[in-house]
Amino acid sequence: MDIKSRNISYSSGVKLLAIIIVWLGFLGTIGGCLFWFENRGMASLSSYSETYSFQSNFSRLVYNTVEYHLALPSEDNIKSSTEDPPSQTDNLQLSHGIENRFPVPVNFVYYVQNTETGETWSNLDLEQTDPIKYIQKQPAAAFFSGWTSNSSVPISENVEDMLAGSPYEVYAAVAEPLQPGDVFYDEYVDYNQSKVLSQTASTVSITSFFFMALAFIYLIYITLRRDPEEIKAHRPVRMYTDVHTLLVVIAAVISLTVGVGTSMGIPDIVTLVFLAIVLSLDIFIGIFYVLSMTEQIRTGQIFVNTLIYKLGLALKDFLRLAFHGKVFKEWLLLLLVGYGFINGLLFILCTKSHYGYLNGTFLFMVLILLAFNAGVIYFAARSLVALPQIMEAARQISAGNLDYPLDSSLMPVSFASFAQDISSLQGGLKKAVDIALKGERMKTDLITNVSHDLKTPLTSIVNYVDLLQKENLENETAAEYVNILEEKAYRMKQLIEDLVEASKASSGNLAVAGEKVDLQELIRQACGEYEEKIQQAQLDLQVQNTDEAVVIWADGKHMWRIAENLLSNVIKYSMPHSRVYIEIASDNGYGSFTIKNISACPLNISPEQLTERFVRGDESRSTDGSGLGLSIAQSLSNLQGGEFQVEIDGDLFKVTVAIPLWTEEQ
Repeated sequence: MDIKSRNISYSSGVKLLAIIIVWLGFLGTIGGCLFWFENRGMASLSSYSETYSFQSNFSRLVYNTVEYHLALPSEDNIKSSTEDPPSQTDNLQLSHGIENRFPVPVNFVYYVQNTETGETWSNLDLEQTDPIKYIQKQPAAAFFSGWTSNSSVPISENVEDMLAGSPYEVYAAVAEPLQPGDVFYDEYVDYNQSKVLSQTASTVSITSFFFMALAFIYLIYITLRRDPEEIKAHRPVRMYTDVHTLLVVIAAVISLTVGVGTSMGIPDIVTLVFLAIVLSLDIFIGIFYVLSMTEQIRTGQIFVNTLIYKLGLALKDFLRLAFHGKVFKEWLLLLLVGYGFINGLLFILCTKSHYGYLNGTFLFMVLILLAFNAGVIYFAARSLVALPQIMEAARQISAGNLDYPLDSSLMPVSFASFAQDISSLQGGLKKAVDIALKGERMKTDLITNVSHDLKTPLTSIVNYVDLLQKENLENETAAEYVNILEEKAYRMKQLIEDLVEASKASSGNLAVAGEKVDLQELIRQACGEYEEKIQQAQLDLQVQNTDEAVVIWADGKHMWRIAENLLSNVIKYSMPHSRVYIEIASDNGYGSFTIKNISACPLNISPEQLTERFVRGDESRSTDGSGLGLSIAQSLSNLQGGEFQVEIDGDLFKVTVAIPLWTEEQ
């Protein structure tokens, strides 16, 4: 049950769903917060009368009421005045404008009374209602007189100025409940809708944040529960932690800049969609960044995978090498710093003296600067002289000259450590070569001694087999056994001789008596020697000679053995009723002969393996070969300064022996 639940909790589908929930929760939280922020003033008010628009409209209507009834002269008064006609026209236009600005109120009520004359003005039904009591009981009401003022809503000071010292009393209010038909009602409806939307936005923000937090915690939890080795196997680190962090910060700054620039003014649908896309990109970048950091915390790589840490390690290794003589000595590093400091100081002194600050010492300081740099160049050149010696020693050692002298005691201290390392490498190679030669000699001696020890009882076996053959054995089966013993003893004797010869040839213990050898004549004699066996093997031998004689400088016995081994190899492994080609040529200072034949068995082996000891083309090992013929031929060819090359093309076997040509100087 636990395994099933773990698989579900770690599944890609659940993880993707959690990421989507975080994304949607983030958008819901940000969207709700932005809406609340835009309407924060409206949401914080307890009633509509506290809004700025209500107070502004109420104050304006109070002012218009006072202006209309108290400050504005009537049309009859304007016409009967003693002013000139243009002034009367201007006053009439002003009067009509004020009348037009004074709307027919629906929810705004007022009562104006002249306390001296008893004259009143009101938009209330005075017969049905006591206007003063009705206005005073309204939540938003104002009272003004020539000496006092009282209002639940801020009113323009101009109203008090117009009433100062006058016998008028002004009562004004917004009657509730509000009736449709004016700005108060329309804004009241908008206010209630904004309050509802603000509450909804707050609920959406809190709910979205809750689910976003749960999904985010789930993502962190399943990441921390994963096996570190599994994380390393499936999510290799592809970016340095600090570089990743810097890129995320840059992306956040860019998104913030773009978002703030785009959201200026009244947002439309295009702006909102664009902001949603930007925020979505930000949240996905943030999710994957946090999960990546969590994985690196889980695997313990969050610090070691920083670029600063890597650079620190590189600097640490460089300093370790520098101060341990691997790159240069510590004193050399200090000298380089000191050289730069002294050179800079001398240059500054030269510059100051040139402008007369040091009383005409410019020439003297220049001479000191030149002398200092000349001395540094001299000692640096002396140190660099040792570098070609070290390079030549390395070249000689790579060429095999392990006895090349390199005295590190005569080297300057800057390269003494390097020279000692080369000398140590030279000594190590000499020891390795000596050990290898010793092992090869021991192997050769072992083969020689074992072969000699085997020859003694084998000789006795051969002799006794010969004696048995001379006896008159009446039993035919016993005579047949004796013949088999003779055949196997001869084969064993031949194998021991081949083994000894192969060992001597590979170790270079065979002497080479160089002489003029006619390669064509040698091959002709070898073919004649093996003619009968070639015919018995049902092979057609084709020898292609050159018009000119091919004379090589070689040991005749060794060349005969090479030809003998190769022809024997042809007879043993060639396909019956096939042709064998022998081609003799001379080129590039070498005389060569090439033998080509078709193998009876598939050659599922590389040419390099065929020249190894005891390796045979017949994997079943049913033939009489020992697997030493090609190895001996190759060793004898190399021993005479020649080349031995084997090529395989399908079932075609090709071997080429090239020996240096004879010259007059030899």
